[in-house]
Amino acid sequence: MPLKEESQELSDVKEEKCHDFITEDHFFSCSQTEKTSSQKRVQKTGTRIHMRIHNGEKPFTCQQCGKGFTEKGNLKKHMQIHTGEKPYTCPQCEKSFTGKGSLKIHMRVHSGESPYTCQQCGKSFTHKATIKVHMRIHTGEKPYVCSQCGKSFTHQGSLNDHAREDCFICHQCGRSFTDSNNLKMHVITHVGEKPCVMCHHCGKTCSIEGNLKTHMRVHTGEKPFACPLCGKSFTVKANLKTHMRLHTGEKPFTCLQCEKSFTYHTELKRHLQNHTF
Repeated sequence: MPLKEESQELSDVKEEKCHDFITEDHFFSCSQTEKTSSQKRVQKTGTRIHMRIHNGEKPFTCQQCGKGFTEKGNLKKHMQIHTGEKPYTCPQCEKSFTGKGSLKIHMRVHSGESPYTCQQCGKSFTHKATIKVHMRIHTGEKPYVCSQCGKSFTHQGSLNDHAREDCFICHQCGRSFTDSNNLKMHVITHVGEKPCVMCHHCGKTCSIEGNLKTHMRVHTGEKPFACPLCGKSFTVKANLKTHMRLHTGEKPFTCLQCEKSFTYHTELKRHLQNHTF
């Protein structure tokens, strides 16, 4: 083929959308999404490494724990876990870290830097994970659910404490048990004591059968009230109504001293503490 025609053919190759990646000191584009002849020649080594993301190949295996890696450099960093090597040392307190990123985060302890700020209350945090947990105060999210009684918690630690201390408790007499079977057998002893309906899972009593039906959702996991905007579901209709404020921006709780409004009553209570000083 004449040089001019070959050049024209290369220039006419259609480039699709691509995602880029870096391997060692080179910059490449994924061969699955961009396919020009010139790039195929340049990208041969880098693309082969990157393609392991798509095909799941992990040729570098740790001899101590069996974990696999796509690149040799990643295996080398992983080995620091087993060797205890921590090459990055804080110049102020001499504490050492396995990765440069960990040292960078640690330095915020000395600098006082808190780059992650809550948009609702203005409180700042050193770590991204910490602000994520903090936001549950505002959203009301409780992702840690007890598999025995259905009670939800904001933190994993709170769920662990609950499971150890007060998960299997009879709501009728307050007696606690080590497992659900013992609790169920105990609950039977209360049947007929009061003119009301009782949950045979935990012993809680309700004067109205409808209330017992609502309570049973704690045990069944049923959440019939779904948010039409984000799909999140709730056991009780009132909880959905409270959740909708996140979407509508409604702030029904107002401070009588400064007229600042809040989405949740708990936020107003915390705010009122500022006026007591």
